[in-house]
Amino acid sequence: MTMKNIVVYSSDSNICLSLLMYLQNDYNVTTTTNLNILKIMTHNIKFDMIIMDTDPSKTIETACQEIREKNPCVPIIFTYVYGNNYKAFDTNIRKYASSIFYKPFDLNEVTKELAALLV
Repeated sequence: MTMKNIVVYSSDSNICLSLLMYLQNDYNVTTTTNLNILKIMTHNIKFDMIIMDTDPSKTIETACQEIREKNPCVPIIFTYVYGNNYKAFDTNIRKYASSIFYKPFDLNEVTKELAALLV
């Protein structure tokens, strides 16, 4: 059976490394800390899922719109700390999100969601 390809984006290299280590036995995982690199990769490489560990913002919303134009069916999972200052962006980002996990999140729940979305 072929392993599914997941790309993880976070500006925090520790999050990238942690998710890589946690997921690497079940998935081919690529990580980046650079949003522009993420956009380039998702336009040139076929990924089965995108995980974005980032606070919602207009920049992230625009990036998701660009990614969705090229990859309309690829699930996108977001993780971030919810705050009232993100309320409008949180609402806007949902049109691109397959799932959102607010920090702190349970990795077992994230893993179950990954498996369900990648069927």
